Amino acid sequence: MNNNFKRKYGFNIFDQQIEDQFEYASKHGLQHIEINLSHEKLSIETYDADRISKLRELSKAYKVNLSFHIPYYINISEIVLPLRKSNINYLLKCIQVAADLKATHVTLHVGKFYWFPVGPWMRKKSLKRFIKSMKKVLKICEDKNVIVALENVVPIPNGSEYYLLGDSVDDFKFIFSNLESRHLKFCLDTGHANMGEGVFEYINNFHDKLSCVHYHDNNGLNDEHLSIGKGNIPWKNLAEKLIKINYQGPIISECRNIEAHESARLFENHFI
Repeated sequence: MNNNFKRKYGFNIFDQQIEDQFEYASKHGLQHIEINLSHEKLSIETYDADRISKLRELSKAYKVNLSFHIPYYINISEIVLPLRKSNINYLLKCIQVAADLKATHVTLHVGKFYWFPVGPWMRKKSLKRFIKSMKKVLKICEDKNVIVALENVVPIPNGSEYYLLGDSVDDFKFIFSNLESRHLKFCLDTGHANMGEGVFEYINNFHDKLSCVHYHDNNGLNDEHLSIGKGNIPWKNLAEKLIKINYQGPIISECRNIEAHESARLFENHFI
């Protein structure tokens, strides 16, 4: 039964065969499938010319768009140069396949860093390496017409040895102030934001760059990926905010223990 959603809801797949998901998506009015490249079934090496051609045909036939989620362990801000180059090359390969697939975008985490000798100083050095790497990547994105959407992540507690980049509004302000490209956008993860500065702080600062939303709930303490209403995210207010900024991009479920179309219906109810 088609839900006739007004918005472009979708879902993330991790270990299912992509080819088997189009019928489900179309049947339930879902318009987007985000492919997590971490699992061996979906790894970037599996996209040969035949598979790309088949996926493009399925995408067109079912009117379901595709995007990639780059594995979270890819780190183009890596301090060790040979490793950083390897990570950049992997990302560029993903961008090439995304272009061949005519994917709407690729979602990317900014990276991670080791705190020693001084945490804030190492964060800034890591962000600068990320920016330097992205300048090279964006040249290819512009040539291939592929958007990279940077996703906010969960803040790691103080006292840890490793920290994540992109866990604060300030990190993204620094990145976007140093990188100007129409192919560089922002992906809001509602659950991650709820564990930090909140969804509205991110939207207020980056609404003009918002091209993708990952949605799931939590209580602000753990990244539980709960279904809507099981945590404390103010979904009604979030829906009103997305309407106010005229958000038109994909809204992708990362809720666990609930079917994507059921999750979409829960979110859609807050827009009414």
